[in-house]
Amino acid sequence: MQTPQPAIRDRPSANRVTLRSILVGVIAISAFSIVNPYLAFVFQTWDVGSGQLMNSPVLALFLLVALNALIVRLWPGRAFTRTELLVAYGMMTVSLGLLLQGGLPYLVAIITYPFYAATPQNQWQSLICPHIPMWFRVSTPEAVDWFWEGMPAGASVPWGAWFQPWLAWGGFTFALMAAMYCLAALLSKDWIHKQRLTFPLVEVPLEMTGNAALPTLGTSVLRSRIFWIGFAIPATFSVLGFAHRFFPNVPSPNLWAIDIGKTFAGMGLPWSILSETRCSILFSIIGVMCLLPTEVSFSLWAFYVFYKVQVLVWASFGVGEGGGMSYVDPRTFCSYEEAGAYIALSIVMIYQSRRVIKQAALHLLGRAPEESAGAFAPLSGRAAVLGLIASVVFMVWFGVSTGISWWIFALLFGVFFTVLLGSSRLVAAAGVVFPDTGRYGYSLLLSMIGAKPIATTSLVVYTYFSFIYMQDPMNVAMPQMMNSFKLTDSARVRGTSWTMAAAIAIVTVIVAGVGGYLHMLYHKGGSHLPPWPFWSWSNWAFSDLTNSLRAPEAASNQLRLAVAIGAVVTTALVWLHTNVIWWPISPIGYLIASTYTANYILWINAFIAWMFASQVKRYGGLRLYRQFRPIFIGLILGDYLPSGFFAILDTIFHYKEIVGG
Repeated sequence: MQTPQPAIRDRPSANRVTLRSILVGVIAISAFSIVNPYLAFVFQTWDVGSGQLMNSPVLALFLLVALNALIVRLWPGRAFTRTELLVAYGMMTVSLGLLLQGGLPYLVAIITYPFYAATPQNQWQSLICPHIPMWFRVSTPEAVDWFWEGMPAGASVPWGAWFQPWLAWGGFTFALMAAMYCLAALLSKDWIHKQRLTFPLVEVPLEMTGNAALPTLGTSVLRSRIFWIGFAIPATFSVLGFAHRFFPNVPSPNLWAIDIGKTFAGMGLPWSILSETRCSILFSIIGVMCLLPTEVSFSLWAFYVFYKVQVLVWASFGVGEGGGMSYVDPRTFCSYEEAGAYIALSIVMIYQSRRVIKQAALHLLGRAPEESAGAFAPLSGRAAVLGLIASVVFMVWFGVSTGISWWIFALLFGVFFTVLLGSSRLVAAAGVVFPDTGRYGYSLLLSMIGAKPIATTSLVVYTYFSFIYMQDPMNVAMPQMMNSFKLTDSARVRGTSWTMAAAIAIVTVIVAGVGGYLHMLYHKGGSHLPPWPFWSWSNWAFSDLTNSLRAPEAASNQLRLAVAIGAVVTTALVWLHTNVIWWPISPIGYLIASTYTANYILWINAFIAWMFASQVKRYGGLRLYRQFRPIFIGLILGDYLPSGFFAILDTIFHYKEIVGG
């Protein structure tokens, strides 16, 4: 029988960030930092996850809730409160993205690669290496060679050789994360309370912990019978997939990367342009999409269809993949449209939140009293502005100290922050788990201004910043931070205390994450591991740089036109969505229509969710839709939890195979 639990509002201390909640978060982050490099790249059985709903925090929260059920029964006075569990979960979400696709593996590899891979043929010793700042480098040649080849027997990890670059890049990474945090905090009150964005990904931890002050599995969404209907569907496929590995006769339907485009392969233009069409049935994405307003889920698949129509029109005039003598590739043109869409949407979002920004700025100048941010806001408006200014000043000082021109640095990070704002909106309003940006800052700026006006040192440092933080869009941190603000607001967590916890989480992952990667890489050798994210990523970065140095790109007027078209279309879509009552389409889908994510992951799942949710609302109304919500959460957790547990079992079996047990 379930022990009765008081509601959170009946416990005055429920919204405190306690020392033990921070300790749980730090222990979890440190543990993930140590095991992730080995499991992801040595055993290749599990990783911390990518995207905006990572598997590791979800699995960890489930285990903590299950453990709490035992503690409530045996030592109720020592049980974790809902706030404590959500704080630990939030600390993981704002930090663990750095461990995989958020920067750290790229950082350690790119620091060493140009010195290790320099040859007489590529001439990097004279072309690139002299322009790399001394404090970007490890201090001994052995530290570079061992990184890629592995340490000789009896040697130890050369931690001292890494002290200077670790400290320098760690400081810059923290400043960048602080700038994201402060900008998100400045906008969060408007997004959460005035615009009332849905934040669908936040529903998962809130439902997992339920409404009781002391969460257990019996007080969470798992108590709902219809939850298990949704859970059983993806869980069945996970069980079949795991069993198929050991017993090949067990059927395991492949729902990943279903090749729709093979129907068009071998055809001539225009239909051959559709040969790259793919789809993947992901039940967790369907569950998230079902939590959205139908106008948003409709937008996510309808604009993908619109993108396909665009490339068909291009192909009907004979312009297919690769473009032609006087035309760019249609896919490239569309991706630059979306870059313009990101820029326009970011400007519109700043304009929509102009009141809170103006109020904070006036208070900072002493010309207006500060509007109360509320106890659950992460930062006051004044603190957010001051923190943002301080972080940006440090980042600019760091950049200029490396030798990069200030205007190049400003343009690069200006574009990057438009991506961060656009991605944050995609996650907050549309629950896009993988907010792919399609076109990255590195190529976007070179297409807009060309490589010729950029000095060699600036171009070299530009490559470092771009490929470490910006080229992989799957784990940008600002959307995670915005989600954490919605989470702490819903759970009534004191905002200033949460800011301290988030800062501790980021410092922990920078220290433990880099340490975990260095320990693994020096013992195994980067060249002996899978190409991504070490060798292939670094080679891509410096090969592109070499091409730009030897044959500097010129600006492209066609791509400039594409950016302008995307900006105009997005502005028009936002105006229609805001001012025309009967307009049924959110502009969100236009930002990512041509991306890998839209093609492989998003469009079919958004279509299925839109069809299901719209029919439920049409025939059963909002009441029936609300009753179905546990099924949607079940689809998400049924995808995440079984796959996580099977990954643990797979790691155990794989370890025995490697060790010979």
